[in-house]
Parts: sequence; structure tokens; C-alpha cells
Amino acid sequence: MAVTLLPRIALGLAVVLLPLGHRCLAADNGVISRSYETFKMDFGNFFLDRGNLTRLGIGVAGAAVFANTGIDRYIRNKYQNDLRGHDTDEATKIFNISGSEVALVIAPAYLGAYGAGKLLHNSTMSEWAINSLRATVVGGPALLLMAAATGGDRPTEGDSKWGAFNNFHGVSGHTYFSAVPFITAAKMSDNPYQKAIFYGLSTLTGLGRINDDKHYFSQVALGWYLAYLSCAVVDKGNDQREGRVHVQLAPVPKGIAVTVLKRY
Repeated sequence: MAVTLLPRIALGLAVVLLPLGHRCLAADNGVISRSYETFKMDFGNFFLDRGNLTRLGIGVAGAAVFANTGIDRYIRNKYQNDLRGHDTDEATKIFNISGSEVALVIAPAYLGAYGAGKLLHNSTMSEWAINSLRATVVGGPALLLMAAATGGDRPTEGDSKWGAFNNFHGVSGHTYFSAVPFITAAKMSDNPYQKAIFYGLSTLTGLGRINDDKHYFSQVALGWYLAYLSCAVVDKGNDQREGRVHVQLAPVPKGIAVTVLKRY
């Protein structure tokens, strides 16, 4: 992603923020109010929740180790010299799309999926589209901030060492935007095999960026991790709204402890 993409990304995020799901939104203040409260809850759970900020800090610290030492460059050289070839280039061609296309196409795609789900009475599709949109939006500001604040270069431009506003490639935007829909699907699935497949698919764009020498490992990893945290925040918000009951089992010296948690 380049600095010139910022206005386009902002436009895409603005489109995402429009309330969804009714034919006449101007006449339905209830829908607007619920949409506002949902986004407010998501942003609060992401930027104000101590647990999420701690997890984010751990991820940033881990990426910093790779970026500000020789590890990133070592991984890059090892892959490009020993593993990359014609077959890997062919396999990653599907991911060769520009950052502007990713940012501008993603919102209409989710809107279309939401509408199709409503028309087909497929609540799962509609829920997936909404959750993906919410995750994309809530992590968007963090993506832009960290991409600029870390300031890493592309492998073909320099090293991955951080320097604020030195460049705009410290976090892989392609990886972030492309991982969100698959991680969302994984979190919605109760089947462990389906979860594994979706999580695996969520990494493919990032691997393609590494193969094509567009990003260092730390930049891809941070983009994916940011997508994961964004989807987890949406999942947490859904639990809070729906009052889901969680049952946890933990071994204790004389048996198993059962903890039941319900959010209100």
C-alpha cells in the first residue's frame, strides 16, 4: 500500500460505516441507532479494552523483534533464494491485485453478500457479511496508524527496520483485508475441520505477498494478527449483545472445574 492510497481507503471505510439492512434508512432511526451502538461497542472493545490492548501490544512487540533485527531479512533471502520458483509464482498470481482494488472492492462485495443473504433468506451469509464489515472497519484505523508509525520498507526498497513515517509498508494491508472474511468464517463455524480450513485460507494472501517480495514476514504477520484481533472483537461484541453462555472446563487437583459465564 502506498501513501496515495489513503484517501481511497478512507472512502472505502466510510462506505462500510453506512447502516445496513433496511430499504429506507432515513425513516428508521432505530436501525441507525443500533448501527451506531454496534460500532461504538466494537471500537470500545478494540481500543479501550485492556485485554485487547495487551494482546495487540504482544503482537507488535513480536513483530518488532523480527523487523528490527536481521531475522526478517534472513527469512526473505532464504525464501527468495531457496524456495521461490515458477510454481510458487503461478500459485500466487490470484493475489496480484493492487491495494486500491482491495480497499474499494471489499465494501461492495460485503454489501452484495449481505443483500444476497437477505434475498435468499440465508441468515448465515448475511451475518458473515456484517461481521466481516464490522471487523474491517474496527481494525482500519489501527492498520493505517501502525503502517505509518512503523514505517518499514518493502524488501525491494530497503530493510524492515521501523522508523515513524519513513514509509507506509510496516503492516501488510493486503493481508489484513483478505484475512478478515476467512477468519470471520472460521469464528462462525462450529466444525473444527472447517475452522482449520478457513484459518488456513486466511494466510494465503500473506504468503503470496512474501512470495512476490512485496512484504517482509513481520509485516505480513502483523497484518494477519490485526485481522484476527478485529474479528475477535466483533465476536466478543456479538456475545455481549446476545448474552451467550460460555462453559469452560479446567482441570483441578481433585477433578474438573466447570465455569459458566453469561454476559449481559
